[in-house]
Amino acid sequence: MMQNRLGRAAVLTAFVTLIGPMHAVAVHAYGVVQAGPTAQEPATAKGELVRVDPDAKTLAIKTASGTEMQFKYTDATSVTGAEKGVAGLATMSGAQLTVSFRIEGTSNVATKIEVRGKS
Repeated sequence: MMQNRLGRAAVLTAFVTLIGPMHAVAVHAYGVVQAGPTAQEPATAKGELVRVDPDAKTLAIKTASGTEMQFKYTDATSVTGAEKGVAGLATMSGAQLTVSFRIEGTSNVATKIEVRGKS
C-alpha cells in the first residue's frame, strides 16, 4: 500500500514537472506580457485592436509577435480610454490596447481594457 502511494506521488510529480514548462511556452507564444501562476490571477496582453463582435461579446487583438488573441468580455469588464465603454471600441479598429484577462476553461476573459491610442 505504501509503495502504491509512492508510485502515485512520483507520477504526479513527473506530470507537474512536465506540464509547467509547456504552459509557460504557450503563454509566451501568445505575446502575454505578464502571466499569473493560476487561472484566477490576471495576465496582460498588448496589441492592436483587430475587431469587436458585440453580439458574441468578443474582441481580438494582434500582438507585436503577430499572434491574434481573442477575448470574451462581460458587463463587468472595465474600459478606459474609450467613450461608451466596450461599445465605443467598435469604431476604434487599429487602436493600441492593453488587455488584463483571466483564463476560464479555454477562454480568455477580459477584466480590464485600456486604450492607449492608435498606431
